[in-house]
Amino acid sequence: MEGLLQSKGHLIVEGLIEGSIHGESIFTEKDSRITAKIYAKVLSIAGFFKGEIEAGTLTILKTANVEGHIRCHRLVVDEGGILNGSVKFISPDDSPQCPPASNL
Repeated sequence: MEGLLQSKGHLIVEGLIEGSIHGESIFTEKDSRITAKIYAKVLSIAGFFKGEIEAGTLTILKTANVEGHIRCHRLVVDEGGILNGSVKFISPDDSPQCPPASNL
């Protein structure tokens, strides 16, 4: 899939994605391959990700491989999770503001 994917609730992402993903709570599956900009309040990555992330809380699970630029308030990396890139910690006041899903 290519383009913009937006969600108000909990979003589970599988497969190949290129583009932008905006959501409140996003979970990427173990076999996912994502090249994107992601804006989320809560983001958990279990697969491959390359791009930019802006999140309140980012969790990189043990099966994840993450490459890119990250801005987040809280970062958790499980043992075995791979993170290559830059990380900038932001205050809770600077947490990502996703555009409303109704603006598609």
